[in-house]
Amino acid sequence: MAILEGKGVRRLFAYSCWKGVFDRLLAVLGIVVLSPLLALLAIGIRVDSPGSPIFAQERVGKDGRRFTAYKFRTMHVNNDDSDYKAYLRRLITQGVPYGVDRQGRPVYKVADDPRVTRVGALLRKTNLDELPQLFNMLKGEMSFVGPRPDIPFAVELYEDWHKKRFSVKPGITGLWQVCGRAGLSFDQMVRLDIDYVERQSPLLDGKIMLLTVGTVLGRDGSYRELKEMRDG
Repeated sequence: MAILEGKGVRRLFAYSCWKGVFDRLLAVLGIVVLSPLLALLAIGIRVDSPGSPIFAQERVGKDGRRFTAYKFRTMHVNNDDSDYKAYLRRLITQGVPYGVDRQGRPVYKVADDPRVTRVGALLRKTNLDELPQLFNMLKGEMSFVGPRPDIPFAVELYEDWHKKRFSVKPGITGLWQVCGRAGLSFDQMVRLDIDYVERQSPLLDGKIMLLTVGTVLGRDGSYRELKEMRDG
């Protein structure tokens, strides 16, 4: 058993090493290829509303270490986030959804947020607001695939088992992002993150990347489909 565990540790160590190299190469390629789009989006954000086009926020990453994550700004500057923090507290500690959809199903994603700008709404819908996190990947703070980095306020509300999601680097995309995130409770999202931590592999990362492309293009990701593909 000890030998098997040792092999497992060595395998994960080798995997994390090559993944770090791959992430940096992918970040460089993405920044170079997407630089015209990045510049265009930055200009659009600045024209749409006053303030910096880049939103920098402290997040919690691997092993609980804090870092500054970058995103394209999707909200008006100096907005009041007290209502959002109150919702986060209810979501994490009580599992209370933001609302229900037309079919009466719970929705755990904030909708019709008055803080969001016109361009910001488009960026969120297409997930293009996450592109500046390529620079976090380049710095080694994030990976392309992994649990999303959370804000310190939310992490303070975590139960101990929630913190297992910090066992790996946070990602721009992850398992729960391609699994209908608006309809998943906080505990369900964390369980998917932990499932990823326990099953992480190059094959799983590749499948999540493919499903991410489908999600961005408007096709819903499916956890059932991912499980069916997991062993090839």
